[in-house]
Amino acid sequence: MDQIYQKIIETFNANSQVFVERNLPPVRQVDIYMGQPDAPEIFELFLPGVFVEWGITPGTNGEPDQLQLDFHILQEPGTHTEHFSARLTEGLEYILMVKTVKYLVNRLRAENSTPLTYAGERPRVTPFFKYHIVSYTCSIDSDTGSLTAGENKDVQLTGYELTSGKLQKNEAEPPAPVIEIY
Repeated sequence: MDQIYQKIIETFNANSQVFVERNLPPVRQVDIYMGQPDAPEIFELFLPGVFVEWGITPGTNGEPDQLQLDFHILQEPGTHTEHFSARLTEGLEYILMVKTVKYLVNRLRAENSTPLTYAGERPRVTPFFKYHIVSYTCSIDSDTGSLTAGENKDVQLTGYELTSGKLQKNEAEPPAPVIEIY
C-alpha cells in the first residue's frame, strides 16, 4: 500500500497545473483518510483536499490481494448546484473537481500493483461538508502490499542444527584452545 500511496502523492504534486488549466484551485492536501470530514475540528485541513481510504482483501490460492481505494474529495464552497442558485458556476466547479481528480487517478499504478480501475462514486454529507467519494480497485502483491505483512529476511544461524524437524542448539563441547608451550 505504501508504494501506491507514494504514487498518488507524486501524481498530485506533479500535476497541479491540470487544475489551474481548468480554472480550479490545485489540491492543497493529500492525506490518509482518518475521518477528517466528520471531525474537522480535530484535524488541520487545507482545501481542496483528497483523503485516501483503503481496504485490502487477501487473495486466495496464490492470487494477489485486492485493494479498494476511496478518494474523499473535499472542496469549498460546497455544491450549490440548485438551478436557481446564484452560485451555480461555483457549484459546477465541484463536478469539475471530481472529474479532474478522476482524470489524474485513472490507470495510476505502482510497481507492485495493476493499474487502478474505476469502481464507482457517491456523494457524502457530514454536518460539516458535502463532498464526493470516488472508488477504485486494483490487485497488489500479497507479500508487499499489506501494512501488516512482515518482511522475511534470510538469516544465518551458527551453533544450531535441525534434528527431527526441530531446531536444536549444538551441545558439542567447543574444541580445547591450543596453548603453545615454549
